Amino acid sequence: MLTGKKRKALEALLTHSTRRAAAQAAGIDEKTLRSYLEDEDFLTEYRRAFTALIEETTRAAQMALSPALATLRSICEDTEAPAMARISAARCILDVGMKLTEQNDIIMRLEALEDANRANH
Repeated sequence: MLTGKKRKALEALLTHSTRRAAAQAAGIDEKTLRSYLEDEDFLTEYRRAFTALIEETTRAAQMALSPALATLRSICEDTEAPAMARISAARCILDVGMKLTEQNDIIMRLEALEDANRANH
């Protein structure tokens, strides 16, 4: 269990862009923050909290994909929109589509390799 100061430092690390700013926000000096980061319990809590933050951010981004793509598609299909806006929207749609396709292909290949590896053991 983290002390109140360590909990405050952990929250500051998650919300500030630099260690200096995090230490300042937590009311501690950078040396103290560095010592916290060398503490195994603190580091474990930090990693857990950071992973949770990344997962929440990822979910939020995933939820925004559909409306964002719908907006881009409406711009792309709007014959009244300026040509550059339509081209830019089309490029964005193509970029996202290609990245998602590539990532999905990689995931499928990894799953197939893992299945084959399990079958061989």
